Amino acid sequence: MEASVERIFSEELVKLAGHFFQVNAGDPVKLGDAENYVFEVYRDGSPYILRMTHQSHRTKGQVLAELKWIEYLQNNSSEIPKVLSSKENNLVEIVKGSDGTEFYCCLFEKAPGVRMKVTDENFDEPLFFEWGRTIGQMHKQTKNYQPETKYKRLDWHEEELLNAELYQSDVPEQLMHQQELIKKKLNALPVHQDNFGLIHSDIHNGNFHFHEGKIHVFDFDDCSYHWFASDLAIPLYYLIWSLDREGVKGLDEYAAKFMREFIKGYETENILAPEEYETIPLFLKLRDLTLYNFFHKKYDLKNADGQLFKTVKNIEQRIIESRPIVHFDSNMVH
Repeated sequence: MEASVERIFSEELVKLAGHFFQVNAGDPVKLGDAENYVFEVYRDGSPYILRMTHQSHRTKGQVLAELKWIEYLQNNSSEIPKVLSSKENNLVEIVKGSDGTEFYCCLFEKAPGVRMKVTDENFDEPLFFEWGRTIGQMHKQTKNYQPETKYKRLDWHEEELLNAELYQSDVPEQLMHQQELIKKKLNALPVHQDNFGLIHSDIHNGNFHFHEGKIHVFDFDDCSYHWFASDLAIPLYYLIWSLDREGVKGLDEYAAKFMREFIKGYETENILAPEEYETIPLFLKLRDLTLYNFFHKKYDLKNADGQLFKTVKNIEQRIIESRPIVHFDSNMVH
């Protein structure tokens, strides 16, 4: 979390938020604080997830748009933890930081099951298939989604992380060139009901639990209007990222194995035209760009530890060389 937000946040605010939702937030377990504060809290011995979003990150309307979409997907058979109303029957409640700025608070059921690590023995083809099927089901349902006009998620091009100059005064010239090239290619892509809509945008293995053969997706905070193919590229991106960190070799072969099963699962629910799969390398490059800018936004990289500095330098090199994190050939999935 940015230092400016950390300064105004306190455990007292967590207790206040807990009071709205009638959960005990007196001794919360912090699960995350990168873009939102996320806590595990309890009511009558059962765990719930309390999320607090600062106004600098999302508007109240954007949070409500996310929650309304989640409710729609739940009503159409998606395995997603429920959004719970406050005692005032609101999906979002507001608590104020010490400077008067707002945190938008919401409560979710905790997803059943466990997170899957790339080192787990059952991190294999049946999981890959179900992962793809789950995303395909969400895309199929979303094609018919008509959101309330007063609540709107961002379109892909409104993402501030598309602009390196917001976070660095001395962006490498070659990187700026590649950034503009990526945006130009995206702007040239066709947009229609069968390839574009509201997507989760972050379904990596840290954002779902696996339970009795089913995937339960959570953390919809990055959902936006985007190409469906981007939702397929992101699991591949973070899978390769994780495997690389584990020192696994033969990543191109692993990617091919993963995508074959993943797309098989996806196509049991939703079919994309062949040319949509051909855009996956472009979306892998896009994730490099937005992650590169995220790191520059969140951290003082001139004083960062060696590992983080090296990670960001590797991403920078890939962007400059116009090279995705892993080789992907759309022919290998069919």
